[in-house]
Amino acid sequence: MHSLYFVGDSHVQSFEIAAALGLLRHPARFLIVPGATAVGLRNPESQTQALAQFRQGLLPARPGVVPVIQLGEVDCGFVMWWRAQTHGECLEAQLQASLAAYTGFVDSLLEVGYSHLVLTGAVLPTIRDGQQWGRVARARHAVTASQRDRTDLTIRYNQALAAMAAERGILYTDISAHVLDPETGLLADPFRNTTPGDHHLHPIKAAHLWAAAINSLVL
Repeated sequence: MHSLYFVGDSHVQSFEIAAALGLLRHPARFLIVPGATAVGLRNPESQTQALAQFRQGLLPARPGVVPVIQLGEVDCGFVMWWRAQTHGECLEAQLQASLAAYTGFVDSLLEVGYSHLVLTGAVLPTIRDGQQWGRVARARHAVTASQRDRTDLTIRYNQALAAMAAERGILYTDISAHVLDPETGLLADPFRNTTPGDHHLHPIKAAHLWAAAINSLVL
């Protein structure tokens, strides 16, 4: 049986909770780098040092291990918008740069011998318009992009990730369709975290959704 190695930003905690609850069918390990961005994967000197940490955890290729990658929420929910506002950078160019860095990282894992990989969709924005409570919301308060705009960008990002995975014959899974409110097109309130100001999804509900998504894959 394959084992799973979940790597990514703080939203990997949903998978960690799923494992703790006994919901995953495969043994799993976790490498969480809070604040990690996909675009930072092209920069070995990034503040979080995510690339160095992921390389240390994943290289050389581990027989029987399937890397599962969770990235993009920080890119789509904050970094791209902040750079657009602060430096006047084109949002579309930033989207492509983030995806290119992500693609390069995925290709590097394939090149070293991983035959199976799983990409997971970036988590949809939870921070409401004008919200300034919660550590992450306060840190991101300078970004004026609406939750609608941030959500639309995340959906585009995930569509590109799915296409990239299909081109490489690797797996992609996502829970966005399950957590969207069909009336608003934004994150549905029942999937918000029960801790005020926590920008992660509801811990138990997200764990169950992600476990079902991962367990449905043929590994």
